[in-house]
Amino acid sequence: MENAGRRDITSQAEETSAVELSHNLTTVTTEIKTYQSIGGQAIFEIGRRLKWVKENDLAHGEFMNWYEELNMNKNFVSKAIKIASNIDESNFPTSGNLGVEVLYEIATMPPEERDMPQHLDSGEVKKPDEMTVRELRETKRKLAAAYAENMANQTLLTQADKKAQKLQDQVTKLQRDPEIKQVEVEPADYQDTKADLKAANEKIADLQKLVDDAIDDHNQRLAYELELEKAKADQEEIKADLSDLEVKRQNMLKQNAQIREVQKMVKSINELLDNFAMLRNRLDTTMLPDESSLVQGLTEMADKLIENGQVLHDDLAHPYHV
Repeated sequence: MENAGRRDITSQAEETSAVELSHNLTTVTTEIKTYQSIGGQAIFEIGRRLKWVKENDLAHGEFMNWYEELNMNKNFVSKAIKIASNIDESNFPTSGNLGVEVLYEIATMPPEERDMPQHLDSGEVKKPDEMTVRELRETKRKLAAAYAENMANQTLLTQADKKAQKLQDQVTKLQRDPEIKQVEVEPADYQDTKADLKAANEKIADLQKLVDDAIDDHNQRLAYELELEKAKADQEEIKADLSDLEVKRQNMLKQNAQIREVQKMVKSINELLDNFAMLRNRLDTTMLPDESSLVQGLTEMADKLIENGQVLHDDLAHPYHV
């Protein structure tokens, strides 16, 4: 029963679409309110009348205020006008049973795809008027991608055609041109240039020889400088050795002088000891008075001889260097 009512409404809408619209705003307003009460099947007719009022300025510059008084917002009005502009009701009779969002998505599809079965990601095959809003948007994305790919392929094909045509033109031109023979021609200044080149090469060879000689001379000079540095180093080393030898010689001279001086002293002491021995043999100590200065002097002399003799004996037994 309900479907029959919808078919009656759709039939009525189709008949009305053939009727010329009124220029009387009150009449158009009444018609829109009537279609609003019918429901989604009348969206096409509402959009058609909205477009009519806007294009003919029946609201006298108050188009927005007028449709807002009909409880319509800008989004709905824009979509309804798009639906009425893009969908041909006579070729799309089932659109009367669809909602505004579905009709808008169909209206913004390429015209040739609006009644064509489409393959969905779910594997189903549906016509646009059988799809949900999500399925329609999915289909439109696929169509847009396919269109972009097709345009890219068309561009590549066009470029390839242009290149092929260019090559064909070149081949045609070569076929028309007479045969070109390659002839070697010697420039007028070739021999002079050849002679100049030879002279330049000889000059380069001479310069290279000078460079080589300079390098050899530099190497020889460097070797000489190295030998000179080595000789200087050897000379410094010899000087150091001579200095050490001179120190040793001076030490030996000093030592010899000390030895000679000691020898003289030893000789003097030996002579003194010989005299002391003669004195001791001749001296009769019993004849000396006790506590006399002579006894005291002889005693001190004997003590010194004993003390110094013992020290000298120890030094000779255990020598050390000062």
